[in-house]
Amino acid sequence: MNRAESSQPVERPTGRREFMTLVAVTGLGAMASSTLAGSGLTPTPTPTPAPGMAGVPTDGATQFSAIPGRNINEKVLNFALTLEILEADLYRQALNLASGKALTAPLNSNPGVYSRTVGAGGMQAPLTDVGYLYLKQFAYVEAAHRNYLTSAIQSGGGVPVQRNPRGYRFPAGLQANMASILGNLLPLEETGVRAYLGALNYLTDLNLAVVAGGIFSTEARHSAAVAYTLGIDAGPRRMPGDIAIVANQPSDNTFEYYLKPQAVLSAASAYFA
Repeated sequence: MNRAESSQPVERPTGRREFMTLVAVTGLGAMASSTLAGSGLTPTPTPTPAPGMAGVPTDGATQFSAIPGRNINEKVLNFALTLEILEADLYRQALNLASGKALTAPLNSNPGVYSRTVGAGGMQAPLTDVGYLYLKQFAYVEAAHRNYLTSAIQSGGGVPVQRNPRGYRFPAGLQANMASILGNLLPLEETGVRAYLGALNYLTDLNLAVVAGGIFSTEARHSAAVAYTLGIDAGPRRMPGDIAIVANQPSDNTFEYYLKPQAVLSAASAYFA
């Protein structure tokens, strides 16, 4: 089976995915409250690892010094929310550009209003359509992640971080074609993957770690899918600054890589307008 043939079934689950993302975008408050209730988000003088969570890094105060929160768990959630606000906004802009809409237009609650108006930019024809489908789906997923984390922090009595007042932009700028749009989104996704994996170990509550791991898995799938449509190895791929989880691994794509939170924030700052 060639790449184009294997891409075609992606069209079939669109309606189901769009329905699920719309449910997530509009109904996360109760879910976040029930899932994360009692998950260690109340203030504590000195955050300590929960039972079974030995090995939590000791540099949390330094790594999350720029992130607000009453304890390490809340700081990690606000760190993740900082990235999800960024990703959701840039996906919204990218989807608008690919659909011939104003970059400032909000994400429409109806995914059906979006259709591709830009060219391939050198991508293979079948993969161009698949890439646009992924772009539309992932825009709603990132918005769902943002809304979930916001509700989770609020349900624990915390204050979620807010979006950058000046907004966000792609450092290299976007051209109105799918190759440029997806090519600019891929580094963003790769940073998100490394961010979650690097921050997960700081959580002192297993319930929160499971939630973070679930989002990490989703971000990794996004990265692999976007890379596939661009004809790039789905990874993991070693990138500058990467930290390996396992030393002397058989090959570069055996285990995912991660970054420390401060390194992630430094990379993310390039997207702040």
